[in-house]
Amino acid sequence: MSDSRIFNKFPTQFLFPLIIVILVFLIYPISKTVLMSIQYWYLPKKGPNTTFVGLKNFFHLFSDKAFLSSLGKTFIYISVTVFFRFVLGYLVAFLLNLKFKGRALARALIIIPWAIPEVVACLVWILMYDQEFGIINYIITNFHILHENVRFLEDPGTALPAAMVVNIWKGFPFVAIMILAGLQSIPKELYEAATVDGASGFQKFRDITVPMLKPVSKVVFLLLIIWTMKDFAIAYLLAEGGPSRATEILTIYVYKTSFKYFDFGVAAAGGCVLLLFSLLFTVFYMRDLESA
Repeated sequence: MSDSRIFNKFPTQFLFPLIIVILVFLIYPISKTVLMSIQYWYLPKKGPNTTFVGLKNFFHLFSDKAFLSSLGKTFIYISVTVFFRFVLGYLVAFLLNLKFKGRALARALIIIPWAIPEVVACLVWILMYDQEFGIINYIITNFHILHENVRFLEDPGTALPAAMVVNIWKGFPFVAIMILAGLQSIPKELYEAATVDGASGFQKFRDITVPMLKPVSKVVFLLLIIWTMKDFAIAYLLAEGGPSRATEILTIYVYKTSFKYFDFGVAAAGGCVLLLFSLLFTVFYMRDLESA
């Protein structure tokens, strides 16, 4: 065998550990989940587990009001949090792109919400949301915005919005950092040429900034959707899906169906539905990367 052929095969050998990891920790779990979704897997009841049932679990899933409710809450959760994280991140990025004293410190501080662990973030917000001693209720009552304290995480009407606020607060710095990087990559010569041509500030924004930021904006937007779709920790740590299933988004529904009710067949079907939605947006994301 020639030295060139040995040299060509040598780099591929480094892929074997990665392939093994992917097979063990990605391909096998996904395959097992798909298989369980078409089998009977209900541990509390003595029965023929692993029996093939076809699409019965999926029919059960879409006839379950709790699942349909969690699907609707997931759509609302994604729509609201992605929109506000995107808008807020954009505004912060433009502010941080301006020249002002302490800009370097501001850029460092803005990363903190995104950098701290979700458990710590949720603990801080649970204390802030506290009905008796939370700072938010203190501000609300002392500034006479409301006459009584709000049970943010105990009231079904406010629990989901409260979880959304935490998600937005934790996620917008990522958008700000990415858009800020995009802003700083725009050549200054384009703005100088536009100034010479008599373009207004709005025209510069419309004809230069927006088109130049379009590629990074699309990538960030799709990433936000994918990440939010599989979000679990924030809603669960704040209220464990409650009260009265008010914060039970799809990931929490699948988790509870598995490890609280031990109906692994239906839970696997729910996981497959979540996987299909995630794969759909992942395909858009990969296409966008290829076209960039």
